[in-house]
Amino acid sequence: MTVTVLLFAQARERAGTARIDLDLPDGSRVSDALALVQLRLPALEALASHLAVAVNGEVSPPGTPIPPGAELALLPPVSGG
Repeated sequence: MTVTVLLFAQARERAGTARIDLDLPDGSRVSDALALVQLRLPALEALASHLAVAVNGEVSPPGTPIPPGAELALLPPVSGG
């Protein structure tokens, strides 16, 4: 299955792109997608443990199954006050 991964803020800057497509086996989970993203975009390694992932607009834990054609958003931490 193919999923779209959107990158924002620091993740986009480090990766040099705002979007990538991933081919994942059926039944993959958020953790599987993150592992593949890190392989394809090693510049994100420093952020990996701090990223939140939204699947089709809903923040999801690592064990969440990914439906075919899903859109994943990598959300780095934000700061402010």
